Amino acid sequence: MDLTIDHVIPQAEQGESDESNLALACLWCNSRKWTQTKAADPKTGRLVSLFHPRQHNWSDHFRWSADDPTRLEGITPTGRATIVALQMNSRRAMQIRRWLMVVGRHPPNV
Repeated sequence: MDLTIDHVIPQAEQGESDESNLALACLWCNSRKWTQTKAADPKTGRLVSLFHPRQHNWSDHFRWSADDPTRLEGITPTGRATIVALQMNSRRAMQIRRWLMVVGRHPPNV
């Protein structure tokens, strides 16, 4: 999978190009995030910050569904909003995860 360098706080929002603001992201997620730093929590409708990979712990905000281990679940407003904003449970993303399961690469150790 090709990865891109993402500005967690976009340059358009005065985000710096230093290590503390850069993260690797797949092209799909990076193109969905674009300049967003916030999105609506689908459960409450409140505007919340998106997941920040340099400041947040993945397992505090996300888990793999017990019913379908290719489906990501948000367990906080930030997790839920990030999943929706980045379309992390799109058909394509879940299909990729199914193939990764076949070769023993999913779910990842986070």
